[in-house]
Amino acid sequence: MSKRGFEEIRKLVFEDESLQHELRDLTDRSAFVTRLTALGAEHEPQLSSTDIEEALRDSRPTESKFHRNINPLSAQFRDWVPVRANWNNLRPCVEWCYTGDQRFTDPFFEDTIRRRIRQPFNLLFRRETSIEFLRDVCEQSTVCAPTGFIFHMSRCGSTLVAQMLAALPSNIVISEAPPVDSIVSAEVSEIERGRWLKWMIGALGRTRNANERNYFLKLDSWNILEFDLIRRTFPDVPCIFLYRNPVEVIASHMRQRGLQMVPGGPVTSILTDVNLTQALEMRAEEYSARILAKFCASALQHAVDENLILINYNQLPGAVTNEIAEHFGLSFNPKELDQMNEAATLDAKTPQLFFELDSERKRTEATDAARLAAAEWVDPIYERLENMRTRFAK
Repeated sequence: MSKRGFEEIRKLVFEDESLQHELRDLTDRSAFVTRLTALGAEHEPQLSSTDIEEALRDSRPTESKFHRNINPLSAQFRDWVPVRANWNNLRPCVEWCYTGDQRFTDPFFEDTIRRRIRQPFNLLFRRETSIEFLRDVCEQSTVCAPTGFIFHMSRCGSTLVAQMLAALPSNIVISEAPPVDSIVSAEVSEIERGRWLKWMIGALGRTRNANERNYFLKLDSWNILEFDLIRRTFPDVPCIFLYRNPVEVIASHMRQRGLQMVPGGPVTSILTDVNLTQALEMRAEEYSARILAKFCASALQHAVDENLILINYNQLPGAVTNEIAEHFGLSFNPKELDQMNEAATLDAKTPQLFFELDSERKRTEATDAARLAAAEWVDPIYERLENMRTRFAK
């Protein structure tokens, strides 16, 4: 397979928007290979269908095989989305994926990207830019300013809130986007993180049609630990913190542990009184409870911020169209309310299923170890959150 041949084809495709458009529409793999083989036959060195099939098989979402010269003013480029922040010499470079007019209505940002990135065009023609290119995109595009940020404890209804908001075509909803977390968690100066974060969130909030007027960002659960950074970067954006009975949350993680509940995962270092070996030897219930306690303690610390309100899982789904809507400065007409309430009838993480209340089931299936861990590490903070929420409730 000729590497130079592929570079020539990539260069040709990235310089011809009509050719990009043609290839993007070829979602059938065999049709894509046929067209690209014909294109390759017109240039030296020539590419065979075998070469193209091999390249499609070998492609990986994180490989740096991307063209760097992109015009942010291109009419076609508005349909590209930043999907990764990959690190190169202590500075992030940004990987872009073509998504077309696809709205982010899946439970998670990564669900949409995983599906799109398997399409033939994206396997071969993803793009990579410097982090500074995000600034150019924001300055030269129509960007929707964030309407609200959704912080959460994990397994507490944040996906339900995001799915109800995403039910309206007027809303851009980005749920737990890896490139945002990569920047929030970066080990660089806060000034750099703030600058990059502003650009990344701006680029994700570009409007693609005239109907889009609101923009919501649901962050990863551990991002509440960086609340100060996010508030300083976006001082006027209203925020909510969602939380739930700790026993129910721990029970959910014992059924299927999230990455944050695995020792050695993204937040192990926040348990400053134990090392990794001790964390690995700890019961899963205790480890999860101690992590949840850190999240809730951070939320409690910042709950005095007038731009942050507390929402208990028990208030959902009604709080989305009441307390949360009011805090985010939103109002909905009857049709929009119907759309959102219909979304609330579906299971947020598995929309093919109907939603069923599971609090009692989770409390029933919780182990004694889960109850003891919750009582020791999380319950006192949970009660303080509850006291603060009800005290400031209107």
